[in-house]
Parts: sequence; C-alpha cells; structure tokens
Amino acid sequence: MRFLPRSRVEFCQLLLLAAAALAAPLLLPSDPPRESLKPIAFDQPRFDRAARNHPSVVLIGNSMLNTRIDKPLLNQLAKPNSLAYVAEGGTRSTVWFFKLKNFAVPLAPKLVFLFYRDYDFTAPWLHLEGERLDTARSFMRPEDESLLEFSRKLGGVAPHSPLEPYLHNQTALTLRSRLTDLAIDTAAFGRGSTGDKKLQAQLNSLFDFQNLRADTFDAGAIANDILPTDSKRFTADPAKNLLEKFNTLAKDHGIRLVFYRVKRRPNEHNEVVQDGELRAYTAAFRSWAESQGHLLLDETEDPRLTLSMYHDGDHFGKAAMADYTHLFLQRVQGCLPLPPQPAAPTP
Repeated sequence: MRFLPRSRVEFCQLLLLAAAALAAPLLLPSDPPRESLKPIAFDQPRFDRAARNHPSVVLIGNSMLNTRIDKPLLNQLAKPNSLAYVAEGGTRSTVWFFKLKNFAVPLAPKLVFLFYRDYDFTAPWLHLEGERLDTARSFMRPEDESLLEFSRKLGGVAPHSPLEPYLHNQTALTLRSRLTDLAIDTAAFGRGSTGDKKLQAQLNSLFDFQNLRADTFDAGAIANDILPTDSKRFTADPAKNLLEKFNTLAKDHGIRLVFYRVKRRPNEHNEVVQDGELRAYTAAFRSWAESQGHLLLDETEDPRLTLSMYHDGDHFGKAAMADYTHLFLQRVQGCLPLPPQPAAPTP
C-alpha cells in the first residue's frame, strides 16, 4: 500500500486530533479542583470604586459583559445616566445575586442589567468550585454562606458530566499547550531539533480560537449546554433557583431588573440555532419577568451581530466592542432612567 506524501504540519494536525480525546487524563492534573481553604474578604475597594459616581444604572455579569461593552464609550453615550459595572469573568447566577445584594442595592440604582446566556438562571450551582469559589466569596457578606451552600447542594456532589473536570478554561489552555509541545517534539524526532519556529507558527494558527469550531473552548458555555433536562424547563420556584430572590430583593429596593440575553456565537450564516426547548424556556422567562415588572431583552436574532465580531467562543473581539456598544445603547435606551443626550453632530 502506498501513502500520499504529507507535510509535517498535516501530520501534526492528524496527531493532535487523534490524541486530544485520549490525552486529557494523562496530560492534566488528576487532583480535583481545590476548595476555598482561606477566608476571603469582601472586596470593599471594588465597591468603593463602583460607588464613586452614584450610579443610577448598574450592569452585572461576566465576560459576556466585559468583552462586549466598551465601558468608557457607554459612559459617554448614556449621559446623563451614570453607570457602574460589576462584571467578573466566569461568574454565574449565584454570584450575580451577591453582586445585586451587596454591590448594586447599596448604590440605590433605578435599573440593573443582568447579562446572561440561555439557562444560566436555572443552574445556580454553576462555577462555584475551586478558584471560582474564592471569587464568589469576594462578593459575599457573612450572612450569605447559607445561600451559597443552598446553590451548591442543588448541583449535587457528583459532576453532571464525566468530562466536567476537563472543561474549565484554564484546564483547556493547559491541554492546548501540552498538545502543542507534544506535536513539535514528535515532528522534530529524527532531526535533532525542537526549535522549529515555522512549525510553531503553524500550530499557533491551528489552535487560534478563531480557527476552532464554534463550540470548542466556548468561553465557559459548555457547562450551560450540558445541563440536565429539568434545568432547561423554566421555573422561578425558590426551591430550585434564585430568581424569586432576585425579584423580591429588587422590588424591595425600587429597582427594575433587565435580564439581558446575549447572542451566542452564530454559525457561518450569522444565525444561532435554537431548539424548541430553548425557545419555550426564553418565552416563559420573559413572561415571568414582565409579570413582575421587569424586562427580558434578547439580542439572539439581531442580524447586525455577525460572526466576524466574535473572537473566542461567545466572546467578542476588541475591534467589535465600539460597534456593539452603540447597538446596545440603541436597544436599551428606552428603559434607561433618563433619555441619553443626543450625539454631537459630526463636524
């Protein structure tokens, strides 16, 4: 049998594809994520920074906010409204509640945006382990410990997927680095050199997030997508999630909530495929939010948000943030406490 000649780069691509599924247990640390062993103080300096402008609007979220909103630009465009941001990458709905309770409420805003993806609010146990547990505690007060334990118990002790230990962003980056090193070493076998800069550049390009499948290392979204079926049915039952606590806390302090659903990474046609289950969930979520005097805004079907604006997974690239910020203001300006000032005419 004769084989067609292949370049070393093609060989490495084949090697990586074959190895990735089998290499994780061998290449990655076997220890489970560590729990928080030291006391974590409330982040008072961060709160003080948020309080300086006496904001009438607070935006809460994670990287779905941080990689979309150009904050200095939105601050300017939204005047005379004053804004504050409490966005920490990797956080989910339990930590967002702590942000609402311990950061937003004391600032006495009129409006709070909560950036989210799909089923975030009915999976309050997500991202409450290891270093993310430390992050959660930095937004908590002592009386919040019982609520933290409530959310963690809802998720159970066992992971929802046998792959869960390998789906965290830092773990994925470690695997990427080690597989790259393995490919270079293998390609250099017999040549007496591992310093192949051309091959390294090819591998960097191969592994660039923009060249990976849209669902690969998807900005922390995989855990959301593999939720149990029960978590994909909308409910505000206080025994199952924190939505009623969000609602009650906001009402008690005269705050209107805007549940802001961001557009997931689209396909090559700039569309996000949604199954009937997700559409029904979103419709029920909107109905509940509006019945409580809040809003649910959904940018999922906005054709102006195109694939070219995305970088890694659901994250936007920096070059798209200004355009996105203008589009965001157009979408939300009607619910701001004060109408934004007209843009200055272009000279």
